[in-house]
Amino acid sequence: MTVILVLLCLAIAGRELYLAFERKRIPGAPEIADIRTQLRALKGTRDELESVRASQGDRLDRLTREQDRDREALGAADARIRSLISQINDRMVPDVNDRLHRQREAMERLAADLTGLRAQLARRLDDAVAASLGAEAADVVAGLLRVEPPETLPPAAAVFGRFVEHQGLRVELTDLDRYYLSGRSPRGLERDFIELVRALRGDCEETTEQLRDLARALGDAERGTAQIGPLLLVRTPDSLVCGVLPLAELLRPETPGLLDDLPAAERRIRQLPETRFCVVSGSDSST
Repeated sequence: MTVILVLLCLAIAGRELYLAFERKRIPGAPEIADIRTQLRALKGTRDELESVRASQGDRLDRLTREQDRDREALGAADARIRSLISQINDRMVPDVNDRLHRQREAMERLAADLTGLRAQLARRLDDAVAASLGAEAADVVAGLLRVEPPETLPPAAAVFGRFVEHQGLRVELTDLDRYYLSGRSPRGLERDFIELVRALRGDCEETTEQLRDLARALGDAERGTAQIGPLLLVRTPDSLVCGVLPLAELLRPETPGLLDDLPAAERRIRQLPETRFCVVSGSDSST
């Protein structure tokens, strides 16, 4: 009986303790529910963050690939631009430089011509002043230099200029292959040239050096002619002849056209008196 009472008391005490525990536990249930709700919300937020992170990662990868493609396209465009610039430099720049060089040379020639014309005008005015004071008018004689092929012209022109200067003449004006020379009278030139031709026939090298240089310059060409007043040198493929035309013949209207027909000019020189012509090379050469 005593045991039963003890057990009963224990059961009653256990019940009271349980009730007391439940009374303490029940007020905290809403907080636990709220915590559980927050946990669920946090879980949802974490899932959203993971989804956003994944989508942003995909977008970043896509942007990276697009940047790589853009970089490759820019590199290809830059290479094409460099290639075009290189082609322009290789093809156009030399041509432009060559044109600029030719224009510069043309400007230099024009400047030299203007300087020469100014000097010529000053000389002509000086001659006019002298003539007004009673001096004789200055004499002007015609000159001409024509050679083929064209590349033989510069050396021949240099020798021609030295011969003209050696004869006491100066170039007043040039017009393509024609020269206008002053400083000597035609009569004096005719006399001196006849002596030169005579010395050339007699192989006198001391007095004919300048004339021989001019003859060699024409000899280096395939064909051509040189005239200084009455003196005429004609180069054909077969021969080179030199002669002094009479001054009266220079006044004939057909004489200027003679220089355009080299075989006819050669025949005319060979028809001159022996004292007036010399065969420098070719058939009947006397030197």
